[in-house]
Amino acid sequence: MSRRGGTRTIRTAAVLTGAVLLCLAAGSLAGCTYEDDDGGRPPATPTSAVTPRPGRTIPAGPSPDVLAAQQRNEAALERLLAGATGPVVLAGSAPADGNGVGPLKGGRVKAAGDYQVTVACVGIDAAQFYLSQDETPAGPTSIIVDCTAPTSRTVSLLPGYVSVQLTRPNPTGAWTGAVAGVKITGP
Repeated sequence: MSRRGGTRTIRTAAVLTGAVLLCLAAGSLAGCTYEDDDGGRPPATPTSAVTPRPGRTIPAGPSPDVLAAQQRNEAALERLLAGATGPVVLAGSAPADGNGVGPLKGGRVKAAGDYQVTVACVGIDAAQFYLSQDETPAGPTSIIVDCTAPTSRTVSLLPGYVSVQLTRPNPTGAWTGAVAGVKITGP
């Protein structure tokens, strides 16, 4: 073993012997079976311990009768907002019931000045509108409407984007055909 390579022969023999022993051990274990052998599948969990996660429900839209009421209410809303005179800068309407409550309208104001904001609603008792503009230091303007008649207010706006948002006391209520609208007329 003093010669070169003698140590290598012993190491190689030890490695080969270890590999043969491992193969024999693995082969002997492969033939074993157990009473609770499940074929390698993970154990099943009892059904009583599994709580299914509730699925997300998509609310149903309005019925044909509600859609017909909404069309009638939109016609009445147009008549109410027709009283706002002057050049129209922004106008829009949206359902004021069901799950459709939210942003009403947005657009750009080209020139700074005092604008007439007219809001109205049909088919609900009251609504609240928020008029906001990022450039306005005073923050959003709130206009509460009792829905018996249109409400107008003069608001100073700067050039830039302006948006109108609709809120109401019960934003998840049933579909009824209620509508709300805004008309901004300018100088």
